[in-house]
Amino acid sequence: MKTINIMTSCDGNLMKFILVQLEAITTNLSNRQINFYLFHDGKDKIYVNKLKKIKYNNINFIDIVVENADKYDDIASRGYEQGGGTARKRWGGAAYYSLCAYKYLPEDMDRILYIDAGDIMIIGNIDEYYFSDFCDKMFIVTGTRFKMKDGQFHTYEKEDLLNPEYINEISLGTFNSGSYVINLKKMRIKKYDIEHYCLLSELLYEGRGKPDLTYMGDQGFISLIFAGDFKVFAYPEILGVPYPYVPYNFCMWYYDGSRTKAPYSVKIVHFNGPYKPWHGNYPISLKRFQDADKLRDLDDLKIGRVQYYYMWHEYAIITNVRLSNTNIKGL
Repeated sequence: MKTINIMTSCDGNLMKFILVQLEAITTNLSNRQINFYLFHDGKDKIYVNKLKKIKYNNINFIDIVVENADKYDDIASRGYEQGGGTARKRWGGAAYYSLCAYKYLPEDMDRILYIDAGDIMIIGNIDEYYFSDFCDKMFIVTGTRFKMKDGQFHTYEKEDLLNPEYINEISLGTFNSGSYVINLKKMRIKKYDIEHYCLLSELLYEGRGKPDLTYMGDQGFISLIFAGDFKVFAYPEILGVPYPYVPYNFCMWYYDGSRTKAPYSVKIVHFNGPYKPWHGNYPISLKRFQDADKLRDLDDLKIGRVQYYYMWHEYAIITNVRLSNTNIKGL
């Protein structure tokens, strides 16, 4: 049985939703052995130890306490989440823990899939994506932003950082960071550490004229730092217009267009709007995962999105049953 390595990172606010992610993983990747790594700052170690007691047939759960978490917070302070005016907010430092993940993982591990905590759900076979050839690139990603040249879409390269027409686009993120595969072998060769990234963050801040918001979260920062070092999955073989080919990072903004169904099989869903799935007002409410005062009407969702929200809810129900059948308190 092949092994797939998956990591996520978060603080205590999102940890309970990882249980729903694990339920989807154990169901849809049942033919794979999974090493699942949770990177965190150690403040919620007691809760994490409870998570580790939950048993799955094919998941080995490992937690990693990240050193110098405050330095990741410093990098995050110059990033922001997409939105206008006061709607903009910053992701926390945990979103950047993947940058030094190689330092905490086994030396013989060559790759790992990063997924956002909570709002990513694996619903199908991901072999094609996970085991794809890196082509000597640092990451395998879902491309979402390309440059137009001679009537064709092209990926951004390192030299494009010097082009004022491109730098703002790159700072928004040339890929979606909900899920991506990290080339750990190449990371070890480069040996970038958190001090290195902090310096680069400061240089970007200074070099871009000290803007209040220097890059759009982790995807903007990573896009700037590693410009030209991305293997964009299925590019240039498949490139949808106006929406990219995104079966392994299927974002809810897909339905902002006129299409009601993706012309391919979706394997990884990203609940990046308009609200998180645990805020949906389903026929069956789950106190363990939902706050009654934050529920939203599912009728507000555009056609197409609802099916994935209900899918998340089904896994949440199964998770609830699994937890109810254990003697672990406080989950």
